[in-house]
Amino acid sequence: MKYSKLIILVLFLTPVPSVAEDPVTRPAIDGINGNVYCDHNKDGNCDCEDGGLEGIHIQLFTEHCGGIPLQTIHTDDSGKFSFHVHQSGTYYVMVDLDYVCGGRIPTTSTCQEVNYLAGEVVTLEPFGYSELGQ
Repeated sequence: MKYSKLIILVLFLTPVPSVAEDPVTRPAIDGINGNVYCDHNKDGNCDCEDGGLEGIHIQLFTEHCGGIPLQTIHTDDSGKFSFHVHQSGTYYVMVDLDYVCGGRIPTTSTCQEVNYLAGEVVTLEPFGYSELGQ
């Protein structure tokens, strides 16, 4: 009887992850992380004054940039994103230009290749775009 009360107490006190937590803003335990930023001075470098772009769709592919994506996510309010990947392999991460262009011009590559090993965290080079209308 003592043990059953102890088990119930332990189960009751064990934290349960929040279901409402957004996987985009949560840091990756393993996977591919990146950032999309507004490149104010159009130099292709993410400077301290360059802010992140929110709501940009990012796609993950297994063969090349294009075709049917394995996953599509969006950037958080600071321009960050995380793909939770569990299998080793070569992946391609691409900014979905339909959701970023509209007057913005890329100042960096729009597609990056990643050789991923299961369990690691890979941080990509930031994706840069000029300000609207520039």
